[in-house]
Amino acid sequence: MKDKRGFTLIELLAVIVVLAIVMVLAVTTVLPMMGQSREKAFRIEATNAVKYAGDAYDLFNLGEIDINKDSTKSCYNSTTNKMCFTIDELIDLQLYQVDKGIFLGKVDIDLTNRNQPIYTLYFKKNDEFRIVGEQFNTYVDYGELNNAAWDNKYNSCTCS
Repeated sequence: MKDKRGFTLIELLAVIVVLAIVMVLAVTTVLPMMGQSREKAFRIEATNAVKYAGDAYDLFNLGEIDINKDSTKSCYNSTTNKMCFTIDELIDLQLYQVDKGIFLGKVDIDLTNRNQPIYTLYFKKNDEFRIVGEQFNTYVDYGELNNAAWDNKYNSCTCS
């Protein structure tokens, strides 16, 4: 009698079905975690942008930068007690270390109470995430904005 080696068609199909089930389970658990991780990383970058705007405000108070002279993007209005830094300006000041064009937006600073300024962030990464919010923990997703609305409202500083 011949010595038969190998797998039958039924055995191969069973292995393929088991692998497909394992792959479906892995994909359905890994993909949502990847999305959550990307969103968490974006929110960390948003918090960093606010922190660096605070650093720029401190440098302004120390006389290290004069945004009315050194900058064409950011602004300060002593009458309204408002200050604004664009993300590009924070990069130009070498406070924020990211590539230009990846993150866009601005940080408005209300200096009515100089002991506790209010930071309002308008921040986006490409077309993936957009948030608008105050301080560090009350950011809200503002994903329904289209690019034209973003460009008109949130991509430039006004301190009036």
